[in-house]
Amino acid sequence: MVKYNLDDKVVIITGASAGLGEQFAHAFAEAGAHVVLGARRLDLLRKVADDVSGKYGIKAFPIKTDVSQEKEIINLVNTAVKELGTIDVLVNNAGMYIVKPLIEQTLKDWNTVMDVNLTSAFLATREVAKVMIQKKSGSVINISSTFGFGGTEFTEISYYVSKGGLVTMTKALAVELGKYNIRVNAIAPGFFPTAMSIGAITDKAISNRLIRPRTALPMFAENEWIRGAACFLASDDARYITGHTLAVDGGWLAY
Repeated sequence: MVKYNLDDKVVIITGASAGLGEQFAHAFAEAGAHVVLGARRLDLLRKVADDVSGKYGIKAFPIKTDVSQEKEIINLVNTAVKELGTIDVLVNNAGMYIVKPLIEQTLKDWNTVMDVNLTSAFLATREVAKVMIQKKSGSVINISSTFGFGGTEFTEISYYVSKGGLVTMTKALAVELGKYNIRVNAIAPGFFPTAMSIGAITDKAISNRLIRPRTALPMFAENEWIRGAACFLASDDARYITGHTLAVDGGWLAY
């Protein structure tokens, strides 16, 4: 990865205990930023914090956070300000899905996914905006998905809608917060081999029917390949980019 200079920036990452959230923690720490990591699994979160602080010499704070709870998101943001004085970047990465056909999806299923994937991003952005507006700078990065642009044979209606909502929220907040020099962008990852996606990737029937034929590049992704996109969008190289969703999908959406 190109070495971006994010020295002493303060970055909050939700869903940071594993998967792409762990990759974002390494990406920003390697670029010199201090990271505040939120997730429910405190044991895994502490391990990530220890890994990045030990490897890169930055400050890392693991904060047990259930992003479906407003008070815990507020605590995450307030702790970041208390410990590090400010917030420069927010990565709304927390996500989940429930696989059920439409007629079997309950209202509880729907609300659970929306709370984690979409409402948490609204709440976290609202809270960090209170800090960023005062200093007239900041970057928010929402982690959407290629599934935010349309459906597939996977029966995950609430996931599709929540990720599509993130794309629209990114645009709306870019317009609202732009006058404060706060940039709001999104990343739409394709199939990365995280715990959430590895089953589909390794299932030959699904992979050969749904993933491989729509992947323009001749290889599947490695988890580390998401790092540069996040650092780029947070860096001064992207100072005039806002309201954009960057697909990191090997060309999957090009079909």
